[in-house]
Amino acid sequence: MKIHSATPYLSLLARHSSYAALLFGCLTNPPAAQEPASKPGTPTADAPSYKVGDTWTFIWGRTDSRPGTPLVMTVVAVTETQTTMSSSWNGGPPKENHYDNQGNLTRDGNGTTYEPSNGTLSFPMTVGKSWDFHHVRRFTVGTIDVSGQDEIVAFERVQVPAGSFDAYKIVSHGVNAKRLDRLYDAPFTETYWYAPSVKKVIKSDYVLYLDHQALLTRTSELSAFSLAP
Repeated sequence: MKIHSATPYLSLLARHSSYAALLFGCLTNPPAAQEPASKPGTPTADAPSYKVGDTWTFIWGRTDSRPGTPLVMTVVAVTETQTTMSSSWNGGPPKENHYDNQGNLTRDGNGTTYEPSNGTLSFPMTVGKSWDFHHVRRFTVGTIDVSGQDEIVAFERVQVPAGSFDAYKIVSHGVNAKRLDRLYDAPFTETYWYAPSVKKVIKSDYVLYLDHQALLTRTSELSAFSLAP
C-alpha cells in the first residue's frame, strides 16, 4: 500500500494511503517488471481474487507509547478491472477506495487519484523480481510525480498482531518530486510484506526524507481479517 503524506511539506507533496491503505511529472506506461526465472522450491503467487465481504483491520502508527489508529477495509464490489473497498478510520464514516486487478490503489477515500496506479504490487510474485513504478498523484492541493523501484528480496515468516504468515518481503526506494510551480525531491524508502493467504500487505515500514533528514515515519500491521467463503 504506498500513501505518503506529511506536514508542512507533504501538504504540498501530499506513495499503500488514504492507503494510507492506504493503511504514497508525466503520465507514463504501467510498471515494467523484471521477472527472474524461479528457482526450484521458490514459491510463486498470482494476483489475488477478492470477494465481496473480505475484511481486514490494520493498526497504523503503533509504537511502544501509542496504541495506533485502526483502519477497517471491506470489499464491497468486484469487477474484471476494479475492486472497490470501503475504509473506515477509527470507527469513522466509510469512504470508497478503488483498486486495479493487481490490487494497486487508483483512487483513495479522499478523492486522490493515482494514475495509472500506485504500483505497490506486481504479479506473479517470486523472490528476485523487481519492477519500476511511476504514477501521477492528483489531490486537492496539487499534483505529485512519484517514481522508484520495488524488489522482492525474500519469502519469509512474519509475525503481526493477526498471527504469523508466509509473506513476500518487498523493498521500495523512490522519490516524491516535481510540482508545476517548484522543483524538489523528497526520497522515501519502504519495506512491506505481502501475504498471499491474506491477499493483502500485512506489514509496512515507511520513511520519508527531506534534505537528508527523516521527515516522516509510518508503520502499519494487520490486526485481524476475515475472508469471504
